[in-house]
Amino acid sequence: MLKKSKIVFVSIAAVGFMASSVTALADRFSDAVVNKEPCPVTAYPTMPVGTDPSIALDLEFGDGAQAITQCLKNRKKLKVVVRVDNTFMTDPYGAARLNAPLFLTNIEKMITQYETTHGLKIGKDIDIRVVFSGTGAVLAATSHGIFAQAATRWNTANPANPIATGPVNPYRAIVERGMAVGMKFYLCQEASRTLGITMANKIPGINFVPAAHAATADFQMDGYAIIIP
Repeated sequence: MLKKSKIVFVSIAAVGFMASSVTALADRFSDAVVNKEPCPVTAYPTMPVGTDPSIALDLEFGDGAQAITQCLKNRKKLKVVVRVDNTFMTDPYGAARLNAPLFLTNIEKMITQYETTHGLKIGKDIDIRVVFSGTGAVLAATSHGIFAQAATRWNTANPANPIATGPVNPYRAIVERGMAVGMKFYLCQEASRTLGITMANKIPGINFVPAAHAATADFQMDGYAIIIP
């Protein structure tokens, strides 16, 4: 009988421990949808002039949206590395979108997310590194035959919405826009060898890394969070 009592006692203690552990975990993660950090800090350009940022999300998504939006908690000394391994984005069926360069179409969105939404300055509060590798390396070139071939294929499939045909990189200005706000760009030399990219046709301001995989790992070991678009 004594043994049974001990077993019951231990069981009750175990249940109590589990309950307290679950409560502790719930308390630990209960801030997941509490908007303690404000965002956006500046009303989005799509909002009417003079919109109060503290109600911007409620106006856009409905009452209560602002309170359950998880804004960035980490806003100092952030470090991010972006790997761009392909030239173009893909559509929902996996086909290349030959008029949409991978990641570059998101540079303006990244600027808005960090600077408008969270009040961070790229190059000061957040260090963003972009590593071009694989066929994505041509996005670091001033010109390349891939762009001419892609434009020809796109225009054949989309005669009503043609794009300029030629080897000149039509997305160079987007890369330079990223540089202007403080992003740093790197080009894999292994990919450059394969694709014929040299100092003569590399966008000025883009640095080299010997190999993208090793460089990305090195950035990660130095505390950079990786984003793969």
